[in-house]
Amino acid sequence: MPVRARALLVALLTLLILPAVAVAQGTSVKFAYVDTRELLDKAPGRTDADAQWKKEAQGLQDQVTRMQDSLQAMIAAYQKAEAGLSPAARETRQKGISDKEQEYQTRTQALDLQAQQRQAQLLQPIIDQIKVALEDIRKDEGLTAILDVGSQGNPIVAIDKNLNITDKVLVKLRTMPVPQVTAPKGAAPAAAPAAKPPTPAGPVAAPAGAAKPKVPPTR
Repeated sequence: MPVRARALLVALLTLLILPAVAVAQGTSVKFAYVDTRELLDKAPGRTDADAQWKKEAQGLQDQVTRMQDSLQAMIAAYQKAEAGLSPAARETRQKGISDKEQEYQTRTQALDLQAQQRQAQLLQPIIDQIKVALEDIRKDEGLTAILDVGSQGNPIVAIDKNLNITDKVLVKLRTMPVPQVTAPKGAAPAAAPAAKPPTPAGPVAAPAGAAKPKVPPTR
C-alpha cells in the first residue's frame, strides 16, 4: 500500500475509532488541529538553528569547491597534453580522471548525508519541545486528539477553523526555554543552506525543513 494511502487509512480509522471508544467510556470527544509546518517554522529557536546550519554550510561548500576545482584542473591538463600522449599514457590519464570523478561523487554524497544528519540534530530539540507543548495543551484542554493538517497523509478536506490551535501552541512554546543551538562534535560538520521544509510525515514525528545540500555538479 502506498505511503500516502496508508497514512490516509490510519487517519480515517483514528477518526472513526476514537469517538466510538469515547462513547463506550462515557466521555466526550474533543478534537483540535495544528499545522506542524507552521509550528516548526515559527518555533522559538528555529532562526538560530537555521543560522547555525547556514554557517556550517560554508564548510561543506568549500570542500566541494576544492574537489571540483581539482577535478577540473586534472581534466584541463589532460586535454592540453592529450595529443602528445601515447595510447598507454592516454589510457592511464583517463583512468586517473575516472577515479577522481568517482571519488568526487562518493565524497559529495557523504557530505550530503552529513548535512542532513546535522540539520536533524539541530532541529530535534525544537521538535521535542513542540511535542511537549502539544501534549500539555491536549491535557489542559481535555482534547481527545490533535490532528495535523500539515502532514503528507492529511485526509482533511474541510474543517472548522475554530478548532485550529496552532497559535495557542506557539504561545505555549514562547513560554518555554528556547532550545540552545548545539555545536558540532569534533570537526565542524558542514550542512546545506536552509531551504523551505518539506511537509512532515506526521505530527512532528520527523524534522521538517531537511533538504539536500546544493553542491556543484560534475563537469
